[in-house]
This record gives sequence, C-alpha cells and structure tokens, in this order.
Amino acid sequence: MQLNQTEEPPSGLTERLPASGNPAAAANVLVLHEHIFFPRHYLAIENHRLYPFTIEAKSLFDRYAKHIGAPLSDYTFANNIIWLSQKSGFYQIIEDCFCLFSLNGHSLSMLLPPLGLPAHQPAALDACFRIMDAYNPSPYLSAVEYVYRDFSDLIDTADGRWLMERSLPDYIYRTDDLIQLRGNAYKTKRSEINQFRRAYPDHRLDSLGPQHWDGIRDLINTWLHNRLKYLPGETIADFFYTVEQERQAIERALTHYDTLGLHGLCLFIGNRLEGFTFGERITPDVANVLVEKTNFAIPGSAQYLFREFAKHFSDCTFINVGDDLGLENLRRVKMSYRPALFGEKITLRRNTPP
Repeated sequence: MQLNQTEEPPSGLTERLPASGNPAAAANVLVLHEHIFFPRHYLAIENHRLYPFTIEAKSLFDRYAKHIGAPLSDYTFANNIIWLSQKSGFYQIIEDCFCLFSLNGHSLSMLLPPLGLPAHQPAALDACFRIMDAYNPSPYLSAVEYVYRDFSDLIDTADGRWLMERSLPDYIYRTDDLIQLRGNAYKTKRSEINQFRRAYPDHRLDSLGPQHWDGIRDLINTWLHNRLKYLPGETIADFFYTVEQERQAIERALTHYDTLGLHGLCLFIGNRLEGFTFGERITPDVANVLVEKTNFAIPGSAQYLFREFAKHFSDCTFINVGDDLGLENLRRVKMSYRPALFGEKITLRRNTPP
C-alpha cells in the first residue's frame, strides 16, 4: 500500500536506511531507448547530458510514470511542468528510468525517484546520485524529494547508507464524502454552501476554457489585492514570492491546458468570474486538484466550488488535494474536510559521515 490511514498528518521523522552492498557499476550511466529524440540543448555535467523538462517530454514521462501508480499529487506530468520553469527542470533516461532533476541556485536535486520498472530503479538511483554529486559542492545537497513511501522497499538494507526524512503528506479524501457532506462533521460546510446559494442566486458554473483566461488573471489580481489588506508587514515579502510562483504555475497550466488533459470549472456571479479550479486524474481511481481560487470576500464560494468540482470526478474513489505547504491555516482548512488518507512521502539522502 502507498497510502497510510491516520487521523493527523505524520510528523517529521528522520530514519536510517541501510544501503545496498552492491555498488553501482559505473562507466556509462546513460542507457537510452532507441528512437527517442532528445532536444538539441542540454545541461552538461561532466560526461552527462540533462535535457530541459518541457511540454515535449510529456509522452516520455507518462510512459515511465505508469509503472509507479503512486496516488500522489507529485507523480503527474502536469503537476511537475506547471511548477517548474524550463530553466530549472531537467531530465534524462537512466537505466531505463525517467529521472527528473531540479536545478535550484547552485545545487542539483531530484524531484522524484527514478520512474520505471522496480528492477531498474535501484541502479538508476545510484547513477543519479553520481550525477548530483558531480555538480553539487556538498554531497548533502544531493537529495530526492517526494519519494513515495514504498520506494524504500527497493533499497537493499545492509549498512545504514540511506537517510529517510518524512515530507509533508498529501491530503486525500473520499470523493463521496466531498460530494454528499453528510453528518455533523460537515455541518458547517453545508451551511456555508447554502448561505452562498441564497445570497447569490445568479451564480453559475462553466467548464473552464480559453475564453476564461482573462477573467482568471483578473481574479488573481483581485485575490492578491484582498489578501494584502490583512497581511502583517513582516510576511509580505514571503507572500509575494509564493504568489508569484503560483501565478507562473497557473499561466503555464493555461498555456498547455488541453495538452495536459486538465479539467476545470469557473464560478460566475452575474457576468463576473469569481472562482476557478482545475485538476486531473493521477490514476483511474484517484483525482488531483491542482489549483483552486475564489474571491474570499464572497463567503461560501470556495466551499461551493470545491464540492461541485468533486462531482466531476464522481467515478473516482479518492480526491487528492496535495500537501499543506507547512502553513497552519491551510492545514486547518484541509483537516476540516476530514481526510480519509494521507499520502506519505519522504526525502531521501545518503548517510554521509561529517
């Protein structure tokens, strides 16, 4: 199982994972498929070539990701491409696995473990660490983020070579719970939705499409303006950084909306767009909400839009809404919907001596 059911997100934890006694054979770590066409430009690290992670890599990513089946928000092409710019995301096929790297400042890390058949993943992991070490000034900077929990079972446990640190988990809900909102646990949500519907009888929902792009941009500006009214001065710089990252992610999603296979809804009150959301399927049975924004000056609009979007994935057992970014207010909101499961993730490093 790759999902663990608990009542609260797992707390931070560092564990030691023993290592394989089988050192990776090293000379040529780049084992490529025939008939794969790579971009002309690449990041050169010693004798290795890492190619820009662009929209053209989608079919290749999907080919390898299907072997994983992890119901986690990080394991879709769309989630990675919208949060990475072309300058920071790079990939290569190593030991017949798709390996996704992130260049952040002066360090190279991996966003995901090697994607491919389990028999190939350990050798690909060793090769990827060699590439990261060749670039990074310190081996501690060589790390793999967002590793699905069961990946640790593929690492031979012999001598404490690996360090495993829990990352923020994904919040995963039963789709039927989000649609029906039954019982006392959801009484407040039902009340907020009913108040919204009474206050705004002229609301409507449209399937998100290119005709809404300008309205979405206007809403983001409105949302930003409203949030700034309530922010303490010392938090504004961090807030602007986070908002700009999100704005760029939304722009990339809109640019490649159809290619990424996204589905979304827009909430209108009268003729004004006051909310939007979009997502996708991670697996046939688990959907993923990538982004949701509403005018928070309109009470109940977020709850209404979230429930209506859940109906779009009524054939899925679960809906994943990602992690809480370590923000207490976001944790409270996501916990208030009573997650059924938490998708656990770890960050993987080697246990290098000081």
